[in-house]
Amino acid sequence: MNNTKLKKILKTKIKNFKLSESFGHRAVGDKIEADCQDIVRKELPNKYKEPSSVRSIEDFTIIENDNITNFYDVKSHIINLENGFSMPNLISVDRLKKLLEDDTKTLSYIFVDYKRKSENIVIDSIHIKYIWELDWSILGIGALGRGQLQIKNANEEIKFTDIGKNKWFDELKVQVKKFYNKELEKIDGLLGKWQ
Repeated sequence: MNNTKLKKILKTKIKNFKLSESFGHRAVGDKIEADCQDIVRKELPNKYKEPSSVRSIEDFTIIENDNITNFYDVKSHIINLENGFSMPNLISVDRLKKLLEDDTKTLSYIFVDYKRKSENIVIDSIHIKYIWELDWSILGIGALGRGQLQIKNANEEIKFTDIGKNKWFDELKVQVKKFYNKELEKIDGLLGKWQ
């Protein structure tokens, strides 16, 4: 299953919905995620797999006949708020490194933009991209655990790249080393206060 085909399935099947205004944006995101899961489960029953655990990187998986495992993570974003809600944390750099080193696995993000008018949730757009198609100009590494790949500002347009998996992975290595060096400088500074 390539991402273009999956995008076509989701765009034709996902529906606008109503949700009481008493439910916040996180509940909307949960509903969009569940709808995407339900659609893929019905459309690709022999390839669909539930997430392996609550902490897993995927919201669902599609297993191909050639034993390629395609992980998918749904990220929703409200676009009609000045400071729109989003979920910018993507994946820990440790997990990402392991995934990128395994040619039998891929990770893609399903970005769903929506508008909210009272209780009406209107799906605006859907993009599905491999992690290595996310442009480094929109990404950063946050100090969570050993480092968490994040979208710097999800209220700005998400930019994509076609540099390919290997060059993108090379840049990840550069960015992780920069991040760890900055963390070491911070720790040195903290240690210096206790001299």
